Amino acid sequence: MPLASYQVILVLGGCFLLLGIIFILWNKREKKRYYNSILLTRRDIKETITHEHERFWLQAWQIGGRISLVVGIVLLIIGGIMKVFS
Repeated sequence: MPLASYQVILVLGGCFLLLGIIFILWNKREKKRYYNSILLTRRDIKETITHEHERFWLQAWQIGGRISLVVGIVLLIIGGIMKVFS
């Protein structure tokens, strides 16, 4: 295989890895913003403090980030192995 195909796999792996990190950090920011913004307007402060009823949509960025991290790491490993053995 030409060198360009290995580089494409490595670049895609790096992009997925970067996106995974960005998504996880975005999730932390959104979760913090959500729970801090409604702290003063909620009647039941216990739910806010203990996060008893977790909002599933708040974890979407985290789940997507983890998937993106795994895909990025796998692509980097495959691209590295292909480059070494060529």
